[in-house]
Amino acid sequence: MKTIHVQKGDLNTIDGYVARDAVLAKLPAPQDMACLKPLYEAALAAAEKAGVETAYFPPIPEADLNSTMFQAITLIYQIMREFQASHANPHQIRILCDNDRILQLYMVVWNLYYAEDKADRMNDGRWD
Repeated sequence: MKTIHVQKGDLNTIDGYVARDAVLAKLPAPQDMACLKPLYEAALAAAEKAGVETAYFPPIPEADLNSTMFQAITLIYQIMREFQASHANPHQIRILCDNDRILQLYMVVWNLYYAEDKADRMNDGRWD
C-alpha cells in the first residue's frame, strides 16, 4: 500500500533516500504556488529512478500566515498522491518535521482532505 506520512524528525539523521532537491528556502507567494509542482515531481522522479521504496522529504519552511502554508501543503499532497498513483515507487513517502507548527498543519490538511476514516488519520496523540 502506498502511503504518505508526516512525522517528527530530522533529515540529517536519516539513513535512507532523502529528497534534498525538494528543500525550499522560503515558500512562494500564494499566486506562485504552481512552481512547487515541477520541483516535487522532479524529486519524486529521482526517487523512483533510484528505485527506493521509501523517500524522505523535507517539510515546507515556516511562513507568517498559516493559510500560505496550508495552501502549499495541500498542493504538495496532491502532487505526491498523483505521482504515487501513476508510478511504481516510492511506495512510502515520509515528511520529516522538526517544527511543531508545521507538523500540525501537515496533519490537519491530511485529516481534513485525505483521511478516509479514523484509522487513516495522522495523529500523534493530540486528538481523540
